[in-house]
Amino acid sequence: MPSYAANERSVGVRKTNVITEGAMMLAIFTVLLMISVYVPIVSIAGALFLLLPFLVYSSKYPAGPSIGLLAAALLISFIAGGLVAVPLALMYGTTGLVMGAFIRKQSDSWIVYMAGSLVFLVNIVLDYIIGVTLLDISFLDVFAEAFKQSMADTSEMLGQEAPYTESEVNAVIQYIGALLPAIFVLTAFVAMLLITAVNYPVIKRLGVKVKPFTPVRNVRLPRAILWYYLIFMVGALIVQPEAGTAWYDMYVNVMFILQACLYIQGITFIFFLAHSKKWPKAIPVIITVLSIPIFPLLYLIRLLGIIDLGFDLRQRMQKKP
Repeated sequence: MPSYAANERSVGVRKTNVITEGAMMLAIFTVLLMISVYVPIVSIAGALFLLLPFLVYSSKYPAGPSIGLLAAALLISFIAGGLVAVPLALMYGTTGLVMGAFIRKQSDSWIVYMAGSLVFLVNIVLDYIIGVTLLDISFLDVFAEAFKQSMADTSEMLGQEAPYTESEVNAVIQYIGALLPAIFVLTAFVAMLLITAVNYPVIKRLGVKVKPFTPVRNVRLPRAILWYYLIFMVGALIVQPEAGTAWYDMYVNVMFILQACLYIQGITFIFFLAHSKKWPKAIPVIITVLSIPIFPLLYLIRLLGIIDLGFDLRQRMQKKP
C-alpha cells in the first residue's frame, strides 16, 4: 500500500509539473507573440525566440501535452493577435515541437536542425498557398511592384533614365518567379540556422540536454551533389533551358540549391583549413561573412567546394607529412 501511494503521489506531481510548466510556457509565448506582432523594432528579437517555449516544453514532455500546448497557443494567438497571428503561431509551434521531440530522443543536433528546417519550409509553402488562394496575395506580385518602384525611384534620384529596360526588368521578375521554390528552401534553412543559434544557448541554460553540433570543419556533404551538378550542366548544354518551360523551372531551382550546397562545402573546407593551419578562429568567420556581399569571393568558395568534393582535398592534406 505505501508503495502504491508513493507511485500515485509521483504521478500526481508529474501531472502538476506538466500543467504548471505548460501554463508558464504559454505565458512566455503570449508575451513573445505580442512583441512580434505589435512592437515594430523589437519584433525581430521576438520572432527569433517565438519557438523557444515549444522547444523547451516538447524536449521534456511527450507528444500529448506538447500538442495541447500548441492548441492553447493557437487559441491565444487568435485572441491576442487576430487571424494574422495564427499562421505565425502554427509555424513556430510545429517547428518547436518537432525539434523538441528529436532533442528528447537525444538525436544529433544536425538532425534536429534538418527536421526543424523541413517543418519550417512546409509552413512557408502552406502560408504562400493560403495567401495566393484565399487572400489573393502573391509574393511575386508584391516583389514585382516593389522592384519596379525601386527602379523608378533610383532613376528619379539620379536624374536619368532607368538603368534597365522594361524587358530586362520583366526577365528578372520572371527568373525570381521560377526560382521561388528554391528561395523558400533557402529561406527556411537560413532562418532555422539563425533561430537555432540563438535558442540553443538559452535551452542549455534552462537545463535541456542537447548534443553538441559536429564542428563545421568536419561537415562533409555527399559527393553525389557534384555529380548532380555536372549532369544538370551537361543537360543545359544539350537542351537549352527556355524561360516559361518546365525544364527551365526545374533547372534554375535545382542548380540554385546545388550551388548553395557547393558553397556550404567550400565554407566547411575553409574552416577545416583554418583549423589545420591554426589560424585565428575569427578568420573563417570573417571570410564567410564577406563572401555574402562579395560575389567573386562567393564564386571562389564554391569552386573550393567543387574541388574538395571532387578531389578530396582534406584527405590529401591530412596525408601530407
